[in-house]
Amino acid sequence: MASISPTSVVVFKGSQTEIVALVNPKAKWKEVQQALLAQVPIQHRILPQLRLRLDLQFRVCGAKTLAKLEKDLRKLVGDNVGVMNYRIRNSRKAPATPETAAIFLNDLAPNDTVQTTKDVVIVGSVPEGARVETAGSCFVFGSIRGTVEAGKRSATAVITCLEVGSGASVAVSGSTSVLHLVPPTAHRHVYVLRSEQNQLIVETRPLD
Repeated sequence: MASISPTSVVVFKGSQTEIVALVNPKAKWKEVQQALLAQVPIQHRILPQLRLRLDLQFRVCGAKTLAKLEKDLRKLVGDNVGVMNYRIRNSRKAPATPETAAIFLNDLAPNDTVQTTKDVVIVGSVPEGARVETAGSCFVFGSIRGTVEAGKRSATAVITCLEVGSGASVAVSGSTSVLHLVPPTAHRHVYVLRSEQNQLIVETRPLD
């Protein structure tokens, strides 16, 4: 998905199943809140049947601040809303809305298995022998060397990570592959894996 203009606070992009609100990661949080609370109800009235996904583009947020924003959005459009692509600032606790994502603040253990219908956020790595299965997306702020299967119920799901180890097994929305990729230089890029026409697509995007 294309980056938004530096002069925009929020840009809405729609598909047949959802509306994605792309938030400028450099915009002031107060401006983001004001724009979302003003524009989200308008988008919802136009296409009330579609799910709303708020893409913070890996913005660093306070857990309480993020929880309050989601609570305010749910008051406006109901429960058909989710938040993705964010980082929690200096927190050892998950956000106050656990239904949004399953969050793990450390590396998974080699024999761990995670099975959930939620988006998964791992502030660490998925080692060889560990397995993640999710109906949504999976965001790994480290390396993937084990198995990650995402998008079992979502054609728009993605897997993101900083490194893919040799022999890691990944699948997105039914498209699967065993990957052998070179880590991005100095971890200044992130891998984004998605499914397109039953093929696994791997993109490299800058973190800056």
